[in-house]
Amino acid sequence: MIEYSNTEIERYVNGLPELQKKLVLEIREAVLSADNRVKEGIKWGSIAFFNKKNICGYRIAKNHVTLLFMEGASLDDKHHILSGNGAKARTYKTTEKDSVNTEAILDLVRQSLEKGL
Repeated sequence: MIEYSNTEIERYVNGLPELQKKLVLEIREAVLSADNRVKEGIKWGSIAFFNKKNICGYRIAKNHVTLLFMEGASLDDKHHILSGNGAKARTYKTTEKDSVNTEAILDLVRQSLEKGL
């Protein structure tokens, strides 16, 4: 059984189409398992993960899910999953055809925590 930190998150996840729900739950499990300091809440109309600051959050599209790392430019993307060239943020986009790179997500979330986010 899936555990949710609050009913708002449960309603959000249950309201997603099946493809997005599957991807969101798989990514969510990776992010939350990285460290018990990671918390989740609804921000900007979607699930966001944070500790002292925002770490990452979802952007849901018709055929994919994007995980936006707020300070992704400062992270060492050893697994080469992040895209973007902005001053701070980087994104990880996954589709039904892709498998979620759990190892890379764990590493990026842990790095974010080490940086005090």
